[in-house]
Amino acid sequence: MDTYTEFLEDRARDIHPEDDIDYSRELMAVVAMFRDFDEALDTFLIKHGFSGDCSDIDAKIAYIRTKCEESGVQPPRNMKKWYTEHKRIKKETAIRICFAFSLSVEESEDFLRRICLLRGFDCHNIEEVICFYAISNGLSYSEARQLMEKAPKVSWGKIDFDKEVLYTAAILAEVRRFKSGEELIGYLAANIRQFGYNNATAYKYIREMWSEISAEGGLAAMERKRLYDGFDDTDRTIRQARRGRSGQDKPSLWEIYLQILGLAGDRISRLDTDRSLKPILKDNELLHAWAEDSFPSRVGLEKILNGEHASEQLVHKTIILLVFYRFWVKSALKNHSYQAKSGDTGRCTCEINKYLMDAGYPELYPGDPFDWVILHAVENEFPLLVFREFMRELFYIKERDVDARYASEWS
Repeated sequence: MDTYTEFLEDRARDIHPEDDIDYSRELMAVVAMFRDFDEALDTFLIKHGFSGDCSDIDAKIAYIRTKCEESGVQPPRNMKKWYTEHKRIKKETAIRICFAFSLSVEESEDFLRRICLLRGFDCHNIEEVICFYAISNGLSYSEARQLMEKAPKVSWGKIDFDKEVLYTAAILAEVRRFKSGEELIGYLAANIRQFGYNNATAYKYIREMWSEISAEGGLAAMERKRLYDGFDDTDRTIRQARRGRSGQDKPSLWEIYLQILGLAGDRISRLDTDRSLKPILKDNELLHAWAEDSFPSRVGLEKILNGEHASEQLVHKTIILLVFYRFWVKSALKNHSYQAKSGDTGRCTCEINKYLMDAGYPELYPGDPFDWVILHAVENEFPLLVFREFMRELFYIKERDVDARYASEWS
């Protein structure tokens, strides 16, 4: 583990919101520590032969361009913006760099995870499964492109879980046994409908966990009944009004989602969220922009539950959030307390990582801003409460903005 990762892990472990510290200020300091893609790329270039001055942007671009040309890879466009505007890299471009630097599958996965903060190869994506096969078998980028030209065309659609679904592990097992590109192309053609969506394993896990959480008498309902301290007293008023109308308490997906985050209640409506956290997350000084982009959302969760296409990053973080919540709410219900027991921290981290790896995603990484928030919570004595305290800090920042705006309008 490098110094950068170790330092972020230490900060996740050392910050405790209940201590006599300015919690918001500590979080802001952590946000400033996360490196942008260009900083991470510099460490990669040095490890892979660049010996020039890292402050010389043109020299670094020239080095990447040379490696691309030597490997028959078209150099990426607008590389200068990686450094001058801190632009993130697209996944297709990141995979081309893997070919340019002749990385192995393991090195490619590590590059995608730690340098680009991206998922590894998505084997429900035709081009990515071909790249996985090519890199695994030492083929060049041009040979991979030739296979892509022969591959059948695919149209994106919904996952039909009532029919047989090929999950990531099954696809990888098949791809690893092929002895030629022709075998791979034949396999893709025979199973083309299985490549009209992505994240099938992840979707399956998310749907199962959400059913366990949201069902009548499920984990969320039991937590509300026995333990949950809502964001404000109006949450109870809303529940009582709903019971009065229908005789039942049936929270919506949005309400359960807010409960998971510790934001259930009426105060959040002041931010005009329209059942979205975007107004809270956007340009929030306590949250790195990369975490904002991939933060689990109500809309994303609805898409996943309906089998519709959602971004890899959103699916990735939704798995993390639901496994985290399910683990700690089960523990809280069992022990009548939100306090972690001995060994729970390691067990929770292992459970999250197991789900991620089964679905083809990388393990929790402290250098990823969203992952860091989860690791920060897990490392504390009351993990679920610490996570909810973090979410409320995000809310309070925006609430103060609203209060200031109202004060200005009425002054």
